[in-house]
This record gives sequence, C-alpha cells and structure tokens, in this order.
Amino acid sequence: MKILKQSPLLKEHFDRQIDRKVTAKRQGVNESLGGGVLGAFGAGLFQFEQMKNQVKGTIGENLVSMLAISLPENWFMLKNALIPTTKGKLTEIDLLLIGEPGVFLIEVKTWKGSWTAYRDNWKRRERTKWIPIENSPTQQSVYHKKMFQQWLNHSLSGFNSDLVMAPVVFPVAKWLKVRECSVPVCHGLAELRQLLTHKENKLNLQQMQQIATLIVELKIPFSPIPKKPSKKTCPYFTPTKLAYRREAPRCTKSASG
Repeated sequence: MKILKQSPLLKEHFDRQIDRKVTAKRQGVNESLGGGVLGAFGAGLFQFEQMKNQVKGTIGENLVSMLAISLPENWFMLKNALIPTTKGKLTEIDLLLIGEPGVFLIEVKTWKGSWTAYRDNWKRRERTKWIPIENSPTQQSVYHKKMFQQWLNHSLSGFNSDLVMAPVVFPVAKWLKVRECSVPVCHGLAELRQLLTHKENKLNLQQMQQIATLIVELKIPFSPIPKKPSKKTCPYFTPTKLAYRREAPRCTKSASG
C-alpha cells in the first residue's frame, strides 16, 4: 500500500474554510440563546460537540485505514483527501483508495446505536422511536462522488465515470438496515473489504498512477471545476514522481508470547 500526501498548504486552506463555517454556526447558537451567559454556554457546548465529533471521526478513519493497509502493495491510499468543487471550495473525503477495481471514496461514520435508511433518508433509534436526521451520509457521499467525477473528467481524458465508488461504512454501529440508497453502505469492516476486493478490475497501473498524481499535485490556488465536464480532449497526462511513503510492516506477537 502506497500512502499519498497532499500539500500542507491545501490543508491550511481547508481548515480556514471550516473555521469560518464553524465560527458562523457558533455565533448563530449564541444569538439564538439571546447572548450573555446563556449564549456563551450554548456556544461553548456547540464547540465541545464539534471537537468530540472530530476525535470520533479520526478514530474511525484510523480503524478503516488499518484494513486498507492489508490491501495489495500497488494500491494508493490517502486519508482526509481534499478535492475541489464547482463552488471553488474544497471538500474532504475521509479515506480515498485507488486500486485496479477503481477509485473508492469512503465516508466513515463512527455512529453507535441503531440506524435505518430508505432512499437516502436516514433515521436513528431512540428507545422505541425512530428520529429522522438532517445530514444524510449517503447523500454526502453522492456529492463527493459527483465532485470527484467532474474533476477527474475535466483533468484527465479516457476515464469512465463508473470507475468511482463512494461507499459509507459504519464500523461500530450496533444495528443497521438500508434500502435503495444511492451508494453502497457497509456495516463493519468485513463488508467493506468484500466490496473493495470483489470488484472487476477497471484500471491498469498507469491509470492508477495518473489519478494518484492528479490528487497529490493539487495546489493552492486552484480553479473551480466546471459544472459540466469539458468536451475538449485533454493532453496525455504523464505520470510524475509521487509523494508517497511505503507503510512499514507491522509485527505481531505469537500466541505463545
């Protein structure tokens, strides 16, 4: 497995983008509670929840990336991959994998408890009731897939859109049932591994490296991707040296000691 790295400046740009968004929401919570002590308390509670969710997300991403490391050596992996959108901003993909079966944009949800979804409409169970949730993880993955496909089609020629998959994985959920969602949903790492390894090969090694290079070489500033793929033929994309490191082999203790 080859671990990809993007420019630190790209991460700094994205963090500023998120900070502005979080600050606006925190101020909204403060104002909705009338400001003062109560508003400050509500804003502080909102900030705490944001930090807690970030920690949980990082743990889940690390858990899934451990599974990815066991994939073939010629695969590429990038955690928290950043790609441009049609709005001129960046969007983040929890875990991006490139292999012969295609490109996998994995959304990791470390949600506990019981969950159900029908046609991308999600609900969580609270005691005996099912409560609808606002942010659909499958719709989020659909957006990631759409942005990535448009960026790929605009930047490289000769790649079919069906080589991109955007599964959502729930590594710690107690119970999960989904029907007719727009993207695959995996309950646990075993289902995710089966999805990754039981697909027909669609990419050769050169194409895998072309896509990896495109991701690694994204720099600030960048232009928004067009809303419709360009009809013009792009020049042949010559692979360059990638910024990756090989994962060191892990040692395990035997049962005897």
